[in-house]
Order: sequence, then C-alpha cells, then structure tokens
Amino acid sequence: MRIYRLDKTIVRAQGNAERFLNGLTSNSLDKPHNAFLNLHGRIIATFDQVRGGEDGFLLAIAPCAWGPLKAHADKYARLNKTMFEPVDLNAYFDLDGNAPAREGDFTIPQNAGRMILTSRILTQTVSNDESDLFRLKHGIPLQGADYTDEMVLNVHEYDFVSYTKGCFLGQEPVAKVHNRSKPTWKLSVCHADELSPEEQETMTSKTVDPETGRTKGFVFIKNA
Repeated sequence: MRIYRLDKTIVRAQGNAERFLNGLTSNSLDKPHNAFLNLHGRIIATFDQVRGGEDGFLLAIAPCAWGPLKAHADKYARLNKTMFEPVDLNAYFDLDGNAPAREGDFTIPQNAGRMILTSRILTQTVSNDESDLFRLKHGIPLQGADYTDEMVLNVHEYDFVSYTKGCFLGQEPVAKVHNRSKPTWKLSVCHADELSPEEQETMTSKTVDPETGRTKGFVFIKNA
C-alpha cells in the first residue's frame, strides 16, 4: 500500500451545484477531472471532482489556484445561490488503489491509482521522488508544479474538456483549436538527454529513473 499526501485545497460546491459547475467548467460532471477556464480558454484552475451529497460536489484544487478561482467564481456562486468554500478534508494519492476506504471517504480515479479525500490523517509511505516518478510514468501532471495558466489544450486535449456537453466559459477558443487546428504546445514526459539546454531548463518534476539512470520530467514541447 503506497500513500502520498497531496497539497490540495478541498472545496465544496453545494446548492444548485450542477447548474453552477455545468455553466462554468469545461468537462462533464461524471468525469474525474475538470477545469475552470477564462474567456480565452486558459486555465484558472484544474481539479479532481466527485459528488459529495445529493446536491454537492467536492473539488480538489491546487492551493495556488484557489485565490484566482475564488475571485473568478464568487459572483457566479452568489447569483446561483451556491456555497463555494473550502472544507476540512485531506487529499492523498493511493498509488496502488488498494488503501482501505472508510465511511465518509471519497475516491477519485486517476490514470493509475486513485485520490482519496478524507478527514483522516493517513501515514505517507512514498517519497517525493517516488511520487514524481509514478506521475511521470502514468502522465499525471499537477497544476502549480507542472503548469499554471496555460491554454487548457496545451496540457491535455481531452482530460479536462468535453466537446459534447454544451456551452461553458472559454468554449469558443477551445473548440476552434480542437476542430480547426491543434494545440501550439503539448505537455510531454521527456528524458533530459533528448532535449535542448533551453528545454531542459523548463522541465518540471525532474526525477532520476533508477531503472535507467536517466533524468526525466514534464516539459512543454512544440506541437509538430
């Protein structure tokens, strides 16, 4: 059982939450990942989401994104009569997906493993390097560590966006890029020795793979 504590702000959306999130976020509410975008399709906050009650959702957000997101979403929350505030829950990465969950816990699937939201304090059994290596292997970048306010499609073309859900803030530029061209940049996992010195400087989550002895990390590569 491998557990890593994540640095996340857990926010509850309660009261007309579906209407609030559907109008402001870029993905369907039955998906694990979603995003708040600005009018230009750039990221304000990406997050992991799970239903939390009959008319509520829990969102796991990078702490650096909470301030900009609150400033962006507050007026919409007030108009919609939606409570949109942090709650006292912890986020953990369950790398193997086999940590026992208890009543009151929430789980969110990832590309590999899962996220657990809980009021409990779990023991971390994985180092920072081990967590980074796992994320690199499975393509799990984090806002604040690997990207900030990029155009959402530069981070991933499908993880945070539904092209069938209907209107959302930022939809027009996102749909235009998706339908008529391609993202300018692509967040990729690369080995340092494959990159130019300039590209190496921009690598994030850099970790030495013990199997190969090579350093790898996330980096934005120009889309060919």
